[in-house]
Amino acid sequence: MSKVTKLSVSALLILFFAVHAEASTFLGKITSALSGDVFSLLLSAVLAVGAGIAGVLFVRIASTLKETGEFLATLGIALEDRKISRDELASIVKEAKDIFQTWK
Repeated sequence: MSKVTKLSVSALLILFFAVHAEASTFLGKITSALSGDVFSLLLSAVLAVGAGIAGVLFVRIASTLKETGEFLATLGIALEDRKISRDELASIVKEAKDIFQTWK
C-alpha cells in the first residue's frame, strides 16, 4: 500500500470514530434531556391535541346525524301521500345539502 493510501485510510478511520463518538454523545444528551418530566409533558401535549381533534370531529359528526334526521323526517312527510310536489322536492334537496354543509 502506498503512503497516501495508508494516510487516507487512517484519516477515514479517525473521522469515522470521531463521528461515532460525537453521535453517541449527542444521543446521550437527548436521552438525558428526555427525562420523565419532559416525556410526560410531551405526552400530555400530544394527548391534548388529540382530544381537541376528537372534539371537533365529534361536533361535526353530531351535526351530520342531526341534519340526516331532519332530512329523513322531511322525506317521510313528503312520501306520505306518495306524491312529491315541487315545494317538497325543494325542501328535500335543501335538507340533503345541509347534511354535507357541515363538512365544508
